[in-house]
Amino acid sequence: MTATGCGGGGGSETTPPPPPPAKLSVQGGKVIDGYVSGATVWLDINGNHLKDADEPSTVSKAAGAYQLELSEPQRACLPYSTLYVDVPVGAVDEDSGPVKEAYQMAIAPQFQPISVDQVLNISPLTTAIWDQVRTRITASDPKLSSCEQLRQNQSLRETMIHEIKTVMGDLVRRHNLSEARIHDDFIKSKDEQSYKLAQDIVKGLKAGYAYKRQLHAQYPDATFIRAEVYRGRGTRQFDDQAGVWYRNASVWRPSGYLNEWVVLDENLSKIQRVLNLRRQDSQPWGAATLKTTRTAYNFQNDGSDYLCKLNEAVEQSKDGVRYELVVHYEDPKREADPQACFNAAHAASPGPVGLREYYTDYRVGQVSYLSNLRFYAEQPEHALLKDWERLQGKSAQLDFASVIQRMAASGYRFEDEVKLPVFSWLKRSTDDSQLRITIEKSNTGPWTRTSTLADGTSRKECSADQGKTWGGSCGG
Repeated sequence: MTATGCGGGGGSETTPPPPPPAKLSVQGGKVIDGYVSGATVWLDINGNHLKDADEPSTVSKAAGAYQLELSEPQRACLPYSTLYVDVPVGAVDEDSGPVKEAYQMAIAPQFQPISVDQVLNISPLTTAIWDQVRTRITASDPKLSSCEQLRQNQSLRETMIHEIKTVMGDLVRRHNLSEARIHDDFIKSKDEQSYKLAQDIVKGLKAGYAYKRQLHAQYPDATFIRAEVYRGRGTRQFDDQAGVWYRNASVWRPSGYLNEWVVLDENLSKIQRVLNLRRQDSQPWGAATLKTTRTAYNFQNDGSDYLCKLNEAVEQSKDGVRYELVVHYEDPKREADPQACFNAAHAASPGPVGLREYYTDYRVGQVSYLSNLRFYAEQPEHALLKDWERLQGKSAQLDFASVIQRMAASGYRFEDEVKLPVFSWLKRSTDDSQLRITIEKSNTGPWTRTSTLADGTSRKECSADQGKTWGGSCGG
C-alpha cells in the first residue's frame, strides 16, 4: 500500500538552513623585541611545541600588534596553553630592521581567567620566564602537558604554577622590576630600564640554565642547584660593577655544598676572573654536626693572590632552636691559584683563631628569627671557648651541651637584651604571615625593615627609635 500525501505538488523536501558560524572572540597584544611585524602568533593547545593546522594563529601587523581569533573551545584553553611567536627571516623589527635570523618568543600559560580586553604582550622578558619554566619541567619528562591535561590534573597545574612563580620571583628580586612591568609594553611606556633588561635578562638566564644543566650532569647526587648569570648594576665597586657579567652558582649535596662566584666575558663563555670559591663539608660530630668551610676569595682586580679562609662550625637543634658555634681561623697563606686554598696543607695548619660566633634560629608560627653574637679575643666569651678549635675528631673531648646552655642564656631571642659582652650582635625577624616583612636590629646601626610589596618589589626603611616609627631610605 502506498501512502498519498495531501496538498499535492512535486514532493520536494525543504533544505535545512546552514548552521550559524562558530562564535569567535579576539585576543590581542603586541610582539615586542622592538615592535615586530610579520611574525606568526599561535596557541599551542596540545603542548607539543609545534604549530599544528587546527591551532589558532595570526600574523603581527604594524607596531607588533596581533589579534588572535578564538573559538569558544579554544578560548577555554587560552589560560592553560603557551602562546608562541615564530619570528621568521624577513619579519621587521622596528628598532633593528629586517630580521636576519629566525627565532621564537613565548608567554607562559596564565592559569587564571583571561578577558577579551586583556593585553597579552610577548617579549624577551616573557620568553625568558617560559624558557626557564619549560627547562625545569621537561628535565625529567620531555613532554609538555596539553590544555586538556592541565585542566583535568590539579597536580600538574600546581607544579607549573609553582615553577612560573619561582622564575618570576627570581627575576623580580634580582632587578627590582615588578611583574606588571615585565608584561607591559615597555616601548610604548618608554621604559628604558625594562627594554635594556629585556636584552640582558634573556642572555643571562639562558646562560645560567645552560650552566645549571652542566652542573646537574657533573653532580648527579645534588639535592639542589642554583646558577645565576647577570650583568652588574654598579651597586658595589668590587662585586657588582656596572656592565660586568657575573655568574654565581651553588650546588647542595648530602655532604655539603659548593659555591663559585666569577666574572665572565661578554660572550658568557669564559671565566675572566674568579671572585670567590667556597666548599663546605658536613659530617656527624657526636650528637651534633661538624661543618668545615674553606674559601678562596679576591675581589681586587689587581692581579694579587687569593686569600685562603677556613672556619669550622658545630650545630645542633634542641627544643625547636638551632644552636651553632662558628670558629674562624686567620690563615695567613695566599695562593695565586684559588684551587690551592683547598689542599690538605691549609686544613692541617689553619692559623690562629680570630673570631668566634654564636648563631641561633627558631620559628614561632610563620615568623622566623635569627640571632648572631660575635666575639674576638677582647671579649671574655672568646677566652671561655679557647678549647674550641681544630674540632675534627674532638666530639668526645668537648661538651657542646654546655655551649648550648651558654647560648640559651645569652639573650638570643629577638625581644631580649643581649646579656653577654660582644664585639657585635645582630637579630633578624622574618614574618611570612602575609607579604614578607624582614626586620633587622644590631648594635652597629639603625633598625631596618624590608617589606615585600604587592607587585613583588621591595621597600627598605629605617628606624632610629627601636622600631616605633619607620621612614626614609636606609640605602642598599
